[in-house]
Amino acid sequence: MRKYLALIKGGFLEGIAYKENFLTGLLANFVQVVVFYYVWKSIFLYHTEINGYTWEIMKKYVIVSFLCNSTFSFGFEMQTANSIISGNIITDLLKPLSYRSLTFFKAVGTAGMEFLITFLWCGTFLVMCNGMQNIEVWRVLLLLFSILLGMGIKFNIQYIFSMFCFYTDNAYGVVKGREVLTNFCSGALVPLALFPGFLQKIVTVMPFSGIVYIPCSIFDGIFCWQKCWEALLFQSVWNVILFAFGSILWKKASSVIALYGG
Repeated sequence: MRKYLALIKGGFLEGIAYKENFLTGLLANFVQVVVFYYVWKSIFLYHTEINGYTWEIMKKYVIVSFLCNSTFSFGFEMQTANSIISGNIITDLLKPLSYRSLTFFKAVGTAGMEFLITFLWCGTFLVMCNGMQNIEVWRVLLLLFSILLGMGIKFNIQYIFSMFCFYTDNAYGVVKGREVLTNFCSGALVPLALFPGFLQKIVTVMPFSGIVYIPCSIFDGIFCWQKCWEALLFQSVWNVILFAFGSILWKKASSVIALYGG
């Protein structure tokens, strides 16, 4: 247990040490949220409801999507690529922990720092914009649990994409490909319920929906009580599937390590 706590602490301190990276990402996400906020506000000036979404619901969706996007925003594909090229990956493999565990607990520490800052900011902004009306305690609790599961999905997806760094030197392309796919399919740009029918059926069964769309829908009241628990089960199942798939990729990737230095 001590070694896990040490890794979490190390990740937390690393997040503080490189807070400029987080703050820059936070600012970029904030600008995006402000743009989306006023775009949707303009749209709802001419529509009272769009496919079940009112302006009051959409306001909460935009704010909570910012919370989901800003938490666990650090991608570690570049770190994996640099470790492979420098040869430091061997040092990580010699430690009494699996590479996934080493990466996960460091990421948990960093995500803890991100979540505390972003949650306080989002909570303040939500109260300022919407007050305390229509905020149910049970939905807040399920939101936090859903965000936790969503972070697990996001980590597993990043871990899977980091395995591609064993086969290519273009880690930047891997990162950008994952970011574009995640933002589009998670509902970070547009709620998945507003997608065209055929596309909506595809993206809602993909794991990406558990990162943003599901937590937002739980909090916004789009999902009823039963649907909330079904969504949490959906997130849990995808965590297991992605974990298993990541394990298979790791066995294949670790067998083709090619050292370029060190």
